[in-house]
Amino acid sequence: MSNIDAKTRTLSELLNNKKYSIEYYQREYKWGEDQIKQLLTDLEDKFYEKYEDNHERINVKNYPPYFLGSVILVEKDNETFIIDGQQRITSLTLLLIYIHRHLEDEDQKGNIFRLIQSDTFGQKTFNLNIDDRKECIEKLYKEGVYNFKEDDNESIKNLVARYEEIEEIFHNEFKDTLPLFVDWLIEKVFFVEIKAQNNQDAYNIFETMNDRGLSLNSSEMLKGYVLSQIQLDEKRNEANTRWKKTVHNLVKEEKTDEGAFIKSWLRAKYARDIRERKKDAKNKDFDFIGTEFHRWVRDEKDVLKLNNSDDFFNFICEKHVRYAEIYLKILKFSKSFDVKYESIFYNAHNNLTLQNTVLLSPINLEDEEETVDKKLRMVARYLDIYLTRRLINYKSIDYNTQVVTLFNLIKKIRSQSIENLYAILIEELNNQSEQISEIVNFKLSTQLKRKVRFLLARITYFIEREINTSGASFEKYIRIKYEKKPYEIEHIWSHKFDDYRNIFDSEEEFRDKRQSLGALILVPRGENQSLGDMPFKEKVDHYAKGNIIAKSLSKICYENNPSFTNYIKEKNLTFKHYDEFDKESLKERTELYRQIAELIWSQKNIELEMNN
Repeated sequence: MSNIDAKTRTLSELLNNKKYSIEYYQREYKWGEDQIKQLLTDLEDKFYEKYEDNHERINVKNYPPYFLGSVILVEKDNETFIIDGQQRITSLTLLLIYIHRHLEDEDQKGNIFRLIQSDTFGQKTFNLNIDDRKECIEKLYKEGVYNFKEDDNESIKNLVARYEEIEEIFHNEFKDTLPLFVDWLIEKVFFVEIKAQNNQDAYNIFETMNDRGLSLNSSEMLKGYVLSQIQLDEKRNEANTRWKKTVHNLVKEEKTDEGAFIKSWLRAKYARDIRERKKDAKNKDFDFIGTEFHRWVRDEKDVLKLNNSDDFFNFICEKHVRYAEIYLKILKFSKSFDVKYESIFYNAHNNLTLQNTVLLSPINLEDEEETVDKKLRMVARYLDIYLTRRLINYKSIDYNTQVVTLFNLIKKIRSQSIENLYAILIEELNNQSEQISEIVNFKLSTQLKRKVRFLLARITYFIEREINTSGASFEKYIRIKYEKKPYEIEHIWSHKFDDYRNIFDSEEEFRDKRQSLGALILVPRGENQSLGDMPFKEKVDHYAKGNIIAKSLSKICYENNPSFTNYIKEKNLTFKHYDEFDKESLKERTELYRQIAELIWSQKNIELEMNN
């Protein structure tokens, strides 16, 4: 092997005024939603280990570093090619683009700029220099949006999707700590840069590290410890086989190691305490499990009742296997919509990273499948109501603000019977200050676009399902990334104030009312663009061809439609059509949305899940 150069690099050192290319045969950017969420969660967890509310930027100097793996490079023809690490570097570049667009400190913006772009021969080019991505990256960098073209490849679609997810997650979780987080990210996040002189050496290194297992992860170390405590060879071999089979299923589903499952399982069933959110607070069970669960199991074996060889055998063959099966079920319904488990899908869509942990908490090994299903649906329904109440009251639902609350819930519902579980969940909702009725005051903004689309999709899908509309689907309204004609938010009023001077006292009032939830519907992108600045009288004829919520603005919706008219009469919903849409119309429409929301997010639905 030729000379190999390996050095530790900060993110700043790795990207600052550097140019990287990617071989044509490995060009695609493939990271999905799960991977970007995991990256941001990992960064968040490590940053907040040390962060305190009174900290300033200088304090970041003493924050702990975070190792983000190795990057394998090869230099040839005066270019540096990334052999391994493209997915992480591309994802971090998207994160840096978002940060650059939202930073206020000009010096910090300059530092970030040099990690994204650099000047070569008088021309500014992106440091990750890939021809077919330039237009997309340029648009995201300058405008934060990119409109798809028919011939856009997989990488472009994934780049835009991941940027939108970063925008949503990052805005909520780091908006108050951005300057400090930026310093930590670029100076405290480390890589091992491995530079080879030719492709063969680079790929040899890659194969050695990935196929032969240069280092063990926490899951592998936990497995080694548990197996070492099983005395009989026969049982040890059986446990090893069961572990490997379970891991295979988890890796197949999550496209990563089984560490995420083990963290969720151990936190759900065994964590006794969590670090206080104050200065110099010490890590507790919940935190240790999140970082070094293999050591936690070894140190807390008494808590897990691992007293003899049989206990360790059962830890794998009963507990690990069974809870992994349930975890896989949760993952399935997090990614694939099923009306029976719909709340799991909704919570996953809202980036509730702790959902899996909370759902596992009330499950007992001896629970029959019917009992497991009821508990999953009840808790998921509770979380859906809880999160939506917070959402429409402009309260954060990000990890950092909810982790303590949800951990306390985990302890309350752990291993409870269905009856006790129901009582606890209802009590928690009764004690919650935020209520669904506040949806009447919820308005659209740039930061809340994804949440508004979610609410409109829920309202639309709910009514269509209730009246048995053919083809009713929540996913068709919410899947915006790959559809040829994704649904977009439509303002019933056009943006031209001059058209509404007779209705509103001021342009400010008009702009405010126009963003109200009751003044919004969902329509396909093409229709949204074509309607443009049409007056309502012309728009409403087009709405009549759309989904039930759009159609209900038109008189046609109430003609020869008994399933709809009978349903709204039964539920006492104040649907009505409009010839003109004015302030009173908005008031009525907003009240209608409140009525529907009260049905969707009623705590009575938890009882229905218990009894079904």
